[in-house]
Amino acid sequence: MSKLKDVTTAEFETEVLCSPIPVLVDFHAVWCGPCKASAPALEDAAREFEGEIAFVKVDVDQEAEIAEAYDVQGVPTFILIKDGQPVERFQGLVSRGKLAGVLEQFVGDGK
Repeated sequence: MSKLKDVTTAEFETEVLCSPIPVLVDFHAVWCGPCKASAPALEDAAREFEGEIAFVKVDVDQEAEIAEAYDVQGVPTFILIKDGQPVERFQGLVSRGKLAGVLEQFVGDGK
């Protein structure tokens, strides 16, 4: 079972903006090859950072309003949101190492 929850526009404020922990939002599309290729790294990171960082997915085709609000121009786009504000953004195929490097800055004594 996936550790990444699909979030709709109606849930975004509660699940992401009001989260007590940072949230990595994976803006993706079902037709996107790099999105599918990034999925194992995201699942691994979700397990490793469980309780410290939440992981959610937003389908840009289904939830265009959120994608537009965050100026998502391509998929996959990843935005880390902490205290309701974007603090990190990166795009394209992501490896487990890159994810860990970015996320470790925001756990424990990090930012």
